[in-house]
Amino acid sequence: MGLDADNFRVARHSRWKRRKSSPHGGDHTYNGAEPEKARWKSGLSGIMVTQMSPKALVRAASSLSCLLLWSCLFAQCLCAEQPQKQLPVPEVKASARDMTLGEFRNSYLNQRVLILQGHDIGGYLGGWQPVKQAKDGSFRIDFGKGAFISFRYKDQTPTIIAISQSSAGGSSKGGQTNAMGETLTDDDIVNPYVDVFVRFDDGQLAKYTSYVTLIRDRSVKNLDPDSWEMELLPVSVRDVHAEIVARNLPSVIGHKVYAVHASLLFGLDITTAELLDIGSRLIKRLQDVPLLTPMTIVAAKYNDRYDLIVWKLRLPDGREIMSAARYRDEDLSENGNDNSFLGRSIGRLLLNIPSNLTSEEVVAISGRKIFRGMSRRAVFYSWGVTTENDYGKGGTQLVYGENQFVYLDNRGKVTDWQSLDR
Repeated sequence: MGLDADNFRVARHSRWKRRKSSPHGGDHTYNGAEPEKARWKSGLSGIMVTQMSPKALVRAASSLSCLLLWSCLFAQCLCAEQPQKQLPVPEVKASARDMTLGEFRNSYLNQRVLILQGHDIGGYLGGWQPVKQAKDGSFRIDFGKGAFISFRYKDQTPTIIAISQSSAGGSSKGGQTNAMGETLTDDDIVNPYVDVFVRFDDGQLAKYTSYVTLIRDRSVKNLDPDSWEMELLPVSVRDVHAEIVARNLPSVIGHKVYAVHASLLFGLDITTAELLDIGSRLIKRLQDVPLLTPMTIVAAKYNDRYDLIVWKLRLPDGREIMSAARYRDEDLSENGNDNSFLGRSIGRLLLNIPSNLTSEEVVAISGRKIFRGMSRRAVFYSWGVTTENDYGKGGTQLVYGENQFVYLDNRGKVTDWQSLDR
């Protein structure tokens, strides 16, 4: 018996009764009022099924906006067919570890950057403080110009003129001696909290402070293919992407792609501002699109200001929807796509239905259901990647929301599920 995400949720009201409970919860049916449509929230461990009001969802999204670690589908897939031959793209190796301060300086210092994040706070650009430079080269907050610089600076491309470890980030490891007797410098610090000093074309100086992994939205633990929460992007990187996209984008019109749980799908009314805002993205995600159903690319547009590609897709029934993604530089695709242009550009969509899924799994995923005997990978395609705990004799417990669980045996196959009353 299969189970879908809409019916596998917390019984929050006493009129929802649980029946037919197995040792692990078994099959659940609920009487009383129909549950509300499932909504989704993002947690540090991935996409989780939960029941939340729109206001609660926005509050949760806002509180996590700086720490959001989007989880991707973890799949090693074999493609049933290869996409059509496309123009070659440059080879860029994936980073096996987080950046040090020295590496960050080498990549960003003296670079023009796009400002991808920053809220309008009464006409000012939140997080960007005006500074002035002393004769000794140091920087000080320019309190005479207010708390933040004007919001009009967001669409400009300032040059990074200095990067230093922020004093707000705690004590520095620079000058310490390690067990090998080697003296560390601040360049050796991994993922430091940094002050980034920039100069705009009109001479305005400003400081932006963040962690290196948040600025890049890349870390060992966070391999979101779209890097939606990236804060700064070197213009030189954008320019490389723009050239690749211009050469290849027309060649992929007419190709088919496939959605899974993590895929970002929206109605045709989605705006660029909503794509870039985590709360809006979560609220406006479509949940009624059949997964692993072929969708044809009918149009595409590159936004060079924010370095993203917007895709218009047509479902078999003629309905048109939208998706969006950023070009992937890393060789490793977390969802198993190849390194063709399209494979690097469709984010959380798939190029093909993975050949290692059974026909029963494909049907279940299409309806966002799970069943006993389903593989771990298929569960992730259907319900999303989430927290895992060791359970039983080599088994695993998958945690969805606060009290929804799926149990896998030591072969990674579903044996049971459970939804606890509250």
